[in-house]
Amino acid sequence: MTEFDELIQQQLKLADQMIHTREEIQKLEETLSGSDEAMKTIIVEKKDRLLHLEEEFERLIENVISTFENTPIY
Repeated sequence: MTEFDELIQQQLKLADQMIHTREEIQKLEETLSGSDEAMKTIIVEKKDRLLHLEEEFERLIENVISTFENTPIY
């Protein structure tokens, strides 16, 4: 597998994690009671994790583009 293929696979895996995390956040927010601080903390932690995943995804996109640009065409 080439470096380009590996980066694409990493992107797909990360995108799946991001979708799963967004779904978890949405479910938690839907079930959140107004005074449940523990649940609010969990949601904040999940949102922080999602932000990290999104930043990592953007770095991967940059790597894919750079790798593609530097790959010789035969």
